[in-house]
Amino acid sequence: MKKIFLAGLIVIILGFAGCTQPTDSEPTYTVWTDVWTYAQFQGELGTTLQNGYYMRFELTNSEFSQIYRPDECKHDWTEDQIYDWFIGRGFGDTEANREKAWVITVNHGFLASRTGNFVDVLVK
Repeated sequence: MKKIFLAGLIVIILGFAGCTQPTDSEPTYTVWTDVWTYAQFQGELGTTLQNGYYMRFELTNSEFSQIYRPDECKHDWTEDQIYDWFIGRGFGDTEANREKAWVITVNHGFLASRTGNFVDVLVK
């Protein structure tokens, strides 16, 4: 009987130990990413963006609330994941670090990067 009680107690203790969350976990930032055609970009923003260039600007709370942000485009990313998004779009190390720093410090922002007929968009 003591063995069964002891085994049950060990299982309970190990179960609780497995549920603890680290208190020093890395912060995450909620961002939305999407890919638009260049025609969509021009239609939505009414501006041009040269191939191989990017633009960014801060958004007010009101502007941010008006942007359509589908759930399937939503991510909770760490700084490294945001950096990797920039690297994946052809940004160099210096640019990726600079823009990552902007993304994590701005309250709300919009960034668009054009490659050919496609525009990668990141909203925070």
